[in-house]
Amino acid sequence: MTDDATVDAQPLWLRHADSALSYLEEGLNLIAALAVFFLMFVGVAQVVGRTFFDFAIYGYIDWIEQASPLFAFLGIAYAQRLGSHIGMDLTMSWRPASRWKVELFGALVAILIVGVLVYASFTHFVRAYEIGDSSMDIQLPTWPAKSMVPLALSVLWLRLALQICGYVRMIRHPDAAPVAVPKLITIETQVKDEIAEALGRGDAR
Repeated sequence: MTDDATVDAQPLWLRHADSALSYLEEGLNLIAALAVFFLMFVGVAQVVGRTFFDFAIYGYIDWIEQASPLFAFLGIAYAQRLGSHIGMDLTMSWRPASRWKVELFGALVAILIVGVLVYASFTHFVRAYEIGDSSMDIQLPTWPAKSMVPLALSVLWLRLALQICGYVRMIRHPDAAPVAVPKLITIETQVKDEIAEALGRGDAR
């Protein structure tokens, strides 16, 4: 068996874990997208109703507040998987091995911070549930919305854990195909993608 075949066989469990978590991330991202659509629909209905029919949606502000965590947090792990969070990459000209190490360091820092946020947001959710916290206007219970935060952050923590495993693998086998991690983009690839997007083509020729 060749070294390449051995490398490809190593991350089988990582591929399965990445695939399983991807389904969950995509489901949560779909819910976030539906929440955005809901807010757009409700916002238009509110403006049109107040402008032309002297009608306002009962508890409009409360509903908006309760729906906000859905689109604000549920897509965060999905974006992390794709590497689409806004950032500044100062290592694009570095060797791939060095860039993987930097990515690993960033993921380690992130997973520690997210772990603290999961604990803090979960205790905040439990407190809201125990005291019966509700919105100001129509007294909607706030705990369902607050439960979305630790849920989304927990999925993000799992994604970061998989990425840490993926980064460690890439450091050990720099020539292997990336699994459970965003692909590194070189300056040349970024320029080609920008040219293709400007020309309206799928890829630059």
